[in-house]
Amino acid sequence: MVRVFVQESVEVSRALEAVRGRFAGDGSWFSPFATAAEEDGEALYFRVGPTWAGGQAGRKVRVTLGASYERDDAIVVPISWRSSTLSGLFPVLDGNLEVTPLDEHHCRVGLIASYLPPLGELGRQLDQVLLHRIADSTARAFLDRVADSLESNPPVKDLRPGWS
Repeated sequence: MVRVFVQESVEVSRALEAVRGRFAGDGSWFSPFATAAEEDGEALYFRVGPTWAGGQAGRKVRVTLGASYERDDAIVVPISWRSSTLSGLFPVLDGNLEVTPLDEHHCRVGLIASYLPPLGELGRQLDQVLLHRIADSTARAFLDRVADSLESNPPVKDLRPGWS
């Protein structure tokens, strides 16, 4: 089975240095739209799916964030999400969030990820016809929420030596 790739990005009206501490440190960029489930300890969940004027369709997914690291000018955060119910019917998305500078006042947050369509050949065919568009829409909606979180909350200063 062939992995399907998703690549989306959004511009954020904050400099990379203004959001560095939130991505590289405390993960505060994620908390405004994630909820923890007490029975799962530190597991984080959020609702994904396409949105429209009347609401949002989608499902609750369990999110795993890896430790951030730096690559060239970018801050990279490994991310994975899987459906919290009926997991065999939905793909597991694995990839990276990347924050890169655009100029002194803006940065870009991108999601580069992949998934295997579920349900074998039927799932592959459904993905070609419709599901890949839903995956792209879901990724874009997620990144819009990340951008809103970064723009609406005050920047956090990175306290590591050598960063200001």
